[in-house]
Parts: sequence; C-alpha cells; structure tokens
Amino acid sequence: DDDGRGGYRGVGVGEMVGGFVVAHTPRIRDPEGAGGVFAPIVQGMRAAAVEIARLKPDVLLIASCHWVTTFHPYVNAARRHRGTLTSHEAPDLIHGWQYDYPGDPALAGEVAAAGKARGVPVVAFEEPTFVLEYGTVIPLRYLTPRADVAVVPLSVCWASDLKECMTWGEAVREAVVKSDRRAVFVASGAFSHKLVRGPETWPAPDLQKLDHELADLLTTGRHAEARATLPQYVERADPEMGGRHIAMLIGATGGGYRGRLLGYGPSSGS
Repeated sequence: DDDGRGGYRGVGVGEMVGGFVVAHTPRIRDPEGAGGVFAPIVQGMRAAAVEIARLKPDVLLIASCHWVTTFHPYVNAARRHRGTLTSHEAPDLIHGWQYDYPGDPALAGEVAAAGKARGVPVVAFEEPTFVLEYGTVIPLRYLTPRADVAVVPLSVCWASDLKECMTWGEAVREAVVKSDRRAVFVASGAFSHKLVRGPETWPAPDLQKLDHELADLLTTGRHAEARATLPQYVERADPEMGGRHIAMLIGATGGGYRGRLLGYGPSSGS
C-alpha cells in the first residue's frame, strides 16, 4: 500500500507519512550548550526537523519511553498540551520549562478505539493538569519548533509485550489512514540502553554493532526481518523500555518504505 512517496493510504484520505526514532537525552534540551559529544544527536534531531517540515504533517503521534504506564497504554486526548515541566529525574537540567502545543482529541479518540478493537486495553483521557515529561517535550522542541503541529502523546506500557506493542502500532496506523490526517509517528527512546555514569560514554562496540544492524533493517525497508529479529535484539542490546517504542514504530509504519540514519551518538553508555 505504499503510495510511492513514503506515505500509506487507506480507505480514508489519511496518511502515515513518516516515522522516526528520536533521542531525548536531557542535555540536548539546550542544543548550543550540549557539548561536542552530543553534536551527532543534535545534528540528527535537526535533520529530522527538516524532514518533518518537508512532510507537512497535521499531527505528530509521539510515544515516549519516559511516559511509562503499568497496565494500560494511554492516549492523551487533550485539546491543548500546556504546562510547566520540572523533571523528577534531572531537576538541575530541566526545570520551569513552559510548553504549549495543540492537541488532536478527535484523532486521539479514533486511535484509542482502533486499539481497543484489536484487543489492546487502550485508555484515552483529557486532563488539563497532566504534565508532559521530557521524553516528549525535548523531541518536540526540535520536531515542531514553532509549536504549530498538533501532538498526540502515547504512553509506553510495561505490561504490553513486543507483540502487543506492534499490534498497538498497527491500530494507530489504521486509525490514521481512516482519518483525514497526515501523521508522523515518533518513537522517543534509545536503542541500546545499558546506562553508566558519564554522559559522554558510548555504548560498548558490540552494542553499537547491534544498534546499526537494526537501524540498517529499518532504513533499507526490511520490515519483516526487523519485526522478526526485534526480540533477539532486545535480549542482547537491552534497549530503552525493552524496545517497546521500536515495536510500536514497526507496527505504525508498516512495510513498503525506505529510510535514513540521520544521527547516532552517546549518552551515558546508551
């Protein structure tokens, strides 16, 4: 169902026009002050922003490994995502950060309904006091710098195994193509994620090799192979949140696409 432009058309006029795995290490909140070791990540995030501007999406669906929920995958259906973030994890780096993004409650509801129809226990909610975490807000700083693209945040659920995460991603895609939205799916989280102290520390060479092998499968369109080998990759590389965000991305993008590795860099052994 590839339309030849990297988009995916269904019975509606909606399209899943792109998919990204992006970084959210706190030090890239300030791209100018991040330091040289983070330059590849900053450059990659800026390159992703250029691609998103080219794709002209109506909405970004962003699944963050730092919005961890226990039993239910959640969809934030707020009309407006507005608040002030001080991170519990790194309040010295992220404090008093005011953000304001439009939401898309209609699509959020359709996405949740599609998940439930596939047996995934999705819960949609709209709560004005809910505060976004930095795994969502840091990527959005890059990906929608004018805060003029609607955002639908998705949690990453601990009780969901990789199969359910892929099914959930497929449901997201199904809802998009039945809508009238041009959408981009964003998986916010690391590949290998064996953390150590020292923000400048790279992953071990064998872990970097595993990361690049998976990235190669994803960017060269070997979707079925990426899907089949993800459990083995997760067992060996220990990606963030057990690779659930990557599984969601695989489900949400479907097959018939090509991609590019825009950046790869370290953060505390991750």
